[in-house]
Amino acid sequence: MKQRKTENHSFKTLFRNLLPYVKPYKRMIMGTLLLTLVGSFAAQVNPLIVNETVTRVESLLRQPDPFENGLRLLLVISLIMLANELLNIAIRFGQKYFGEKIRIRVGSDLSQAAVERILRYRMSFYADPENQTGLLQTRINRGVESLIRLVQNFFLDILPLFSTAIIALVVMYNANFYVGLLATVVVPAYFYVSQRQASKLKGWRTELRGQRERKNHGLINIIDSITVIKSFV
Repeated sequence: MKQRKTENHSFKTLFRNLLPYVKPYKRMIMGTLLLTLVGSFAAQVNPLIVNETVTRVESLLRQPDPFENGLRLLLVISLIMLANELLNIAIRFGQKYFGEKIRIRVGSDLSQAAVERILRYRMSFYADPENQTGLLQTRINRGVESLIRLVQNFFLDILPLFSTAIIALVVMYNANFYVGLLATVVVPAYFYVSQRQASKLKGWRTELRGQRERKNHGLINIIDSITVIKSFV
């Protein structure tokens, strides 16, 4: 329980420290979220059209001459689905465009902040064996990449999924209460399994990161000493 509170506290602290780098691009983030909201509604169009089509076809079958009205219905449905598909393509393009701009700019700001921070450290920091050139370089690169991935996952992936899921749940409850209730019960179970999986992989990721740092440090030492090495070959 104490460990979970510590992890939640560190996660909140991470987000609090990350917000200053995200705030300058809040307009692009809001634009992406707006596109996501529109896309969430657009994703529910096809199920609603299918449901309405079944109802209309049933009523057409009871008419004496359903062919002419059926062609008109088919044309309307085709136009709606085509327009919805074009809208989805435009939304996906906008999300990728804004997402890539946010990722590049936030990554640039984080890299610059890392450089400025390193320049303020004392020489004793660099004398520590854990902060040798290759280890430190890999740690900085991986840290910036992880923070960029966190921004992208939270603001550009998780929030859109939440909005889509909420709208889908509303549609499910409107169509059938028990189906919506079942979907609501499944969602917490999915989050619990994902959290357990992340906890199990945490130690493995830490070990893998250490191996990568040591290998990169060895590679940099080889490059720095390549002249001496080649003189003996």
